[in-house]
Amino acid sequence: MTESMTKDERGDLDRSDPRSRADQSVALRFTRLMKASTSPYGVLTDPPVVAVATAISLMSMLAARQLAAPSSIVVALEAMTLLPVTLAAVLTLTLSGARARVVDWLASVPFPVENMNAVLNGLGETLEVQFAADLPTSEAVNLELDKVHSDCFVTQAAPEERRMEIRIGVVESKRNPASTNHARYERVRQLVERVLVPISSTHPIVDVRVK
Repeated sequence: MTESMTKDERGDLDRSDPRSRADQSVALRFTRLMKASTSPYGVLTDPPVVAVATAISLMSMLAARQLAAPSSIVVALEAMTLLPVTLAAVLTLTLSGARARVVDWLASVPFPVENMNAVLNGLGETLEVQFAADLPTSEAVNLELDKVHSDCFVTQAAPEERRMEIRIGVVESKRNPASTNHARYERVRQLVERVLVPISSTHPIVDVRVK
């Protein structure tokens, strides 16, 4: 890349390179929530979950002391009190490479997947798919979506705009919303890998956007 290359030319080059495109499409720094969304164990780093687990262990330990339980039991309960915090710290370190893994996946997809930041922050209900030409039929797409999950289906097809919307189909958990975040992230990956990538071989896709 020469110094005389204009800003627009550099932007075009970035968009033509899958790795650069993927790197620019997600947040530069992932929050704890975004990192946690990429792992089935990420919920264990959620502060409310850690606080509840610690409180239960602490109350058990205090009760054991009050009842004059054997010292070995008290020591074991004291250790368990530290376990949730320790586990959360270890998992947080393990998830430090989450952004790189997300970028790797985005770069491997043959078309841009935009607004993954929303998914990583626990948002997003549909995938808006922009096709280069004619759309596949909703019936054909629904047959493939059903293989991923019965709650996934085409919600809108606009042939004149070469656009189709697909329901992600993850129901928010009222008891533990943090667990829903990873489910949504995995669902999006499955929809892209198992449905949209194969479809793109016969019906080229311009991009996919989370909405």
